[in-house]
Amino acid sequence: MKKPWVLALIAGLIVLLAAFALPLLRMAGGGGGAVSTTAATGLPWQVNLLPDGHAQVFGLVPGRDTLAEAEARFGDALQVALVARLGETGVLEALVEPFVAGFVAGRLVLAFDADAAALARWRDQAGGSQPMDGGVRRFTLNGAARDEARRARLVGLSFVPSVRLSEADVRQRFGAPVEALAQPGGGQVLLYPALGLSITVAEGQRGVLQYVAPAEFEARLRAPLVAASAAAPPAR
Repeated sequence: MKKPWVLALIAGLIVLLAAFALPLLRMAGGGGGAVSTTAATGLPWQVNLLPDGHAQVFGLVPGRDTLAEAEARFGDALQVALVARLGETGVLEALVEPFVAGFVAGRLVLAFDADAAALARWRDQAGGSQPMDGGVRRFTLNGAARDEARRARLVGLSFVPSVRLSEADVRQRFGAPVEALAQPGGGQVLLYPALGLSITVAEGQRGVLQYVAPAEFEARLRAPLVAASAAAPPAR
């Protein structure tokens, strides 16, 4: 007969194995139920289609929510800044890094709609800035600018998972895309207009998932991608 401490050790190992196996089983699931129309908002492929035509992902609704809602959702983890190159007005963005979407970690960038006059004023009043790659700088908003910016509408989210995302992974989770556009450099973008979603995949690179309001999909995602893919080889 096994000693009591041996039985306790075996029981503990079973519990640990079950805890680790659950996420792996979820990750290995088929793509038929990948896109959810329930209230689940944790995972990148759980896009909740709303009755008013919007889509909710990561607990936010592009095209409807504001910076104030994003602050309520992420709290102090949300890094808000005006991002611009030298001589440019810039854009209002917010960064969450690291961001954990269910069991998928990565970087989340939120883009907001703000008029050029407000952006210029916020940049002039910024208390400081930090350099980024490609000659871009992040300007910190002062208190008054941050209060004003809270009314800015969320127009898009970009999620970059920490793991490489293949075309097979995308198709497993989201199903067949409505359209695939080749991009310069050999990558391609898979389009899901009903979800307001485009997913960029390239051999040996991490993927990028971009979410917008479905009604704004053509203007904000597809049209710029079509222009960028004009010189690229046809998608396979």
